[in-house]
Amino acid sequence: MKKFILGILSFLIVGCGYAPIGRISDNILEDKIFVDVFMNKIDPQNTVAIKDAVKDGIIYRLHKELSDKKNANNFIIASINHLSFSPLTYDQYGYATSYRVNLVLAFEARLKDGRVVRFSGSGDHDFRVTRLLKNARDTSSIISDQERYEAIKNASTQAFDEFIAVLGIESLKSSEFK
Repeated sequence: MKKFILGILSFLIVGCGYAPIGRISDNILEDKIFVDVFMNKIDPQNTVAIKDAVKDGIIYRLHKELSDKKNANNFIIASINHLSFSPLTYDQYGYATSYRVNLVLAFEARLKDGRVVRFSGSGDHDFRVTRLLKNARDTSSIISDQERYEAIKNASTQAFDEFIAVLGIESLKSSEFK
């Protein structure tokens, strides 16, 4: 029975034309990609988190190689359009205990055929800032650098996932996809 269900499931997945995004993106992106994030001079730490998230997306989601600018076949440039931290919950003393980071990134990519695609992607991430210290809650509502980095990186990953979806649509629109 398991083999029968597995066979039917395999047939449906293969038969419906499913293809992983890494394979679909082969039609519009070369293997070597240059990634850059425009530096925000007010808060350069955010740029590092965003660049890390975009590079991880290139390597692990699109299965492409990172390259320097002169050897790259394509480029993807990201910049921060909007970044905000909003308190979500408060404790009984009025201190914020959790926050949401909202991030909007502008992406620009040069495709295989020379076209340049521009798209904005958004992401958010909720996180807590209170900690349990010696059986008592630390009610400091200060966001640590590590929490800020992780929150921005997670929101950047969501924004990059939206961008990957746009790349998939562009690939399906292209006449090269078979």
